Amino acid sequence: MYYREKTLRRFLICRKEYYSSEMKAFLENVDLCFDDEVNKFIKKAPGEATTVGIITMNNKKFVIKRYNPKGFWHGIKRMLRPSRALRSWKNSHYLEQHDISTPKPVAVLIEYFGPIRGKTYFLMEFVDGLRGWDIFKRDSEYQSSWDKIFQEIFLLLRKLHAMRVTHDDFQHNNMLFVNESPVLLDLDHMRIHKYNSLWFRHNFRKDIDNFLMVLGETNPDARQMAETMINNQAIGNL
Repeated sequence: MYYREKTLRRFLICRKEYYSSEMKAFLENVDLCFDDEVNKFIKKAPGEATTVGIITMNNKKFVIKRYNPKGFWHGIKRMLRPSRALRSWKNSHYLEQHDISTPKPVAVLIEYFGPIRGKTYFLMEFVDGLRGWDIFKRDSEYQSSWDKIFQEIFLLLRKLHAMRVTHDDFQHNNMLFVNESPVLLDLDHMRIHKYNSLWFRHNFRKDIDNFLMVLGETNPDARQMAETMINNQAIGNL
């Protein structure tokens, strides 16, 4: 099911159904795609913690996310912690197994310089969906669909609560929407809690508060509608 490779210089896992000769060549030198002006970039700026691009292989689109190292001492401090790319890989599989929509994970690659972790990469399938910002921006053409979309977001929250999962940056900008249903993105800080503890409930409430706060920054009318629905459905009291 997976191709695996582990050497002193790198660690790689890739789904076998995607591990073609073209994929192999890509994974041998991933950074070439970030220098290629043919590829479309979602996020590419000096000093960013991540660089995100869209690439095409075998007539199929993928999203590649590179987590940029912050320096030698930061690498020393993070040696014993899983990389953000590996957390995204594991969390994506966890959500897949529980029927939560998220882009399909394809590969994870971690580079090493001796024991120090260098750049890490997470490759996923491209999802052709609407961005949350486009749906909820001021004068949005999708305003008539907000009620249905909020219901789907709250259904997602109920599922995450039942699984004792917190996202840590739950917001509309970390979702794509396909047929008015959310596809959850940016899972590198997602946490799976063992118990229905005060700590879990605190972090779940933070996810709801963050969702409302960021939504309000985009469109106060959308926030007001969402907040009313949350209160009526007692989502915050789960």
